[in-house]
Amino acid sequence: MDLTLNGARINYERAGGGIPVVFLHAGLADSRMWAAQADEFARDFDVIRPDIRGFGRSEMPPGRWSAVSDLLALIDALELKPVHLVGCSMGGGIALDFALLHAERISRLVLVGAAVAGTQPDAEDATLIAKVSAARKARDFEALNDAMLELFLDGPHRRPGHVAGPVRELVYEMNERAMRVDFDRSPPDQLDPPAAQRLAEVTAPTLVVVGDSDVPRVLKDSELLASKIPNARKAMIHDAAHLPNMEHPEEFNRIVRDFLLED
Repeated sequence: MDLTLNGARINYERAGGGIPVVFLHAGLADSRMWAAQADEFARDFDVIRPDIRGFGRSEMPPGRWSAVSDLLALIDALELKPVHLVGCSMGGGIALDFALLHAERISRLVLVGAAVAGTQPDAEDATLIAKVSAARKARDFEALNDAMLELFLDGPHRRPGHVAGPVRELVYEMNERAMRVDFDRSPPDQLDPPAAQRLAEVTAPTLVVVGDSDVPRVLKDSELLASKIPNARKAMIHDAAHLPNMEHPEEFNRIVRDFLLED
């Protein structure tokens, strides 16, 4: 399904009924990363999975834009009552910003390996990302895709190719477009001050989910989120990197469904 929101055609999938749950994908993926959640959560919820502008089948017109404004426009267009938000990585950062700007529009917040704007990288981060940065600078997209999957899908401390089969094939395919998004041509607006300085303002009950094999920066940020957001708790998924919902869907679904269904 498509809607034109803020001048861009936005694709989304919808299934089920009940309290709406919006799933926001990672920056190396699109809405298909939530395929293992869609049917399961549709038994209890109205499940909406958009492709963020420029990803999947959504457009990226030139010019500045706001992922938070796009999300608000989607919620308004679909006439949704307060929603549960589930966001992974980049999508987690968008969900967090949305929770800060539009607290009245959400019920519960799930942050999965979430990006936290305003945290500072360190030397370890630069070392781990060096291969990705070199491939991006050279515009070698095949090498870039391989490097991103090794770092984020496999994780820095598991062997390259640890995650194989259909999951790896789908992530590689999704990232083929995602890694070509030109944010310099169409820069997204940023929250000011950034989320890292405003975590105490989050009012929604929050679940922080992280894979124990994710990159150190994400593990550090998950600790920050769990400690600084009021009424937050943390769940660690063993033997999972940056996309734990794809590696261990049954465990992920159980943890998140239980949280969303709490009284």
